[in-house]
Amino acid sequence: MIPRVLLCVVFIAGLQGQAARADDPAIKTTEQTLAAVLRWEVLWNDSPKGSRMPSDGSLTLAINALPDSVSYCSHQAGVCVTYRVDGYRNWEGVRTGSPQPDGSDIDALLAFLGKQAQKPPSRPGAPVVLGKGGFSGSPVAGSGIMWTTKIALGTRTEIVKEYQQLHPADIESLKSWLRSPTTPHSGVKGMTIACFAPSDPMVYYFVDRSAGAPVIMAVFWDKDRQEWVVASSFERNQAPEKFDEMRRTIESVPCSTVTFQ
Repeated sequence: MIPRVLLCVVFIAGLQGQAARADDPAIKTTEQTLAAVLRWEVLWNDSPKGSRMPSDGSLTLAINALPDSVSYCSHQAGVCVTYRVDGYRNWEGVRTGSPQPDGSDIDALLAFLGKQAQKPPSRPGAPVVLGKGGFSGSPVAGSGIMWTTKIALGTRTEIVKEYQQLHPADIESLKSWLRSPTTPHSGVKGMTIACFAPSDPMVYYFVDRSAGAPVIMAVFWDKDRQEWVVASSFERNQAPEKFDEMRRTIESVPCSTVTFQ
């Protein structure tokens, strides 16, 4: 389940003056999913470099949705970001930048997108829906729309509390995969899996090893292959402060453990 967020649409405008309806299901779903991804970034202190999240967690921004990407610009946050949404994994940040200092969030987004923003706008032709592990659908070709909105993400403390209450439907699938013979776990004493939402770009777990230093693993659900895939591994000697920070986060939002004899 996507963490609860309070959504308040304050103004909606389409490209070249064409309006998009605030109650359109595709728009609502895009906003909710983007909010969930931003909350995940806040939880893991993984927001784009230079991002300034407001102290009250309420963020104004302009959003552009295309069949293969979702982008936003926010002067309040100080960043512009593009996520790929049509691939085999959840929303993947592929481009960041700073909004131009003058003009509105819409102006900044148009400048950030450049030629991408010149695609003819229209109403979304297909709803964007969340499936197992993330996106399972996206707007049809030519359905690019742009609008402004305000979303309440909450503070990091509030986000931690919400993650502590999550009960991921895919936790048993992940645990089974971790215990499977095809997943290396020689010399492993146990693993602590952090709670995760269906829209999270990555799932983290801490590996305590009987031989060797502990490691933090990042995995995601591959929608094409229908299986869990390792994205990266991270040892403390690579960046001690970051490692300790991530371990504290995992231990503050634990969902389950896997032990080995």
